[in-house]
Amino acid sequence: MTIFNWCVVCFLVLALAERVYERRLSNRAVRGENKMEWSYTLLHASYSVLFLGVVLEHFLWKRPVCVGATLAGLMLYGIALVVRLSAIRALGRYWSLHLEIRPDHQLMTEGIYRHVRHPAYLAIMLEVVSVPLVANAYGMLIFAIGWYVTLILLRWHREEREMIAKFGEQYIRYREQVPAFVPWRSLLPARTQRREKS
Repeated sequence: MTIFNWCVVCFLVLALAERVYERRLSNRAVRGENKMEWSYTLLHASYSVLFLGVVLEHFLWKRPVCVGATLAGLMLYGIALVVRLSAIRALGRYWSLHLEIRPDHQLMTEGIYRHVRHPAYLAIMLEVVSVPLVANAYGMLIFAIGWYVTLILLRWHREEREMIAKFGEQYIRYREQVPAFVPWRSLLPARTQRREKS
């Protein structure tokens, strides 16, 4: 095995360990009314397929190493990790991998939620794109974008409806002020934002 192969194996082990940690935190969450339970199961199965596919493609399909793709993948994974951990910290005991609405549910608009409405979905999309990039597994990159990201967007669409149903006008105002995934308003200079509002 080459040094690059060992690096890919170490990365995948660390990525899986982070996923196990995240799942343990989610299992401790305050439970609520579960929506779209099938999506949770399908996303986890798809994640398993993605990881297995990345390992198989990386080790069975011999191709030259693209350091640029690997570095881009590592950068995206690092961003995904920071975004996810920020969301977990902001939500605390309400952090969950399930789409849940709780009776005492409060709209979170602090921390990372000041910049994006759905940081967990953003982190997942970045992660599933980054993993195949790190391993130079381009077939699985197509799978990640075509299948996995599509599932996340379907779930996001449903969560938007659930949030409007729960919070009504408060969520609609929040949605008008804060983008779903890309914190573009946070990146713009304040003068540009003022011009945009007028």
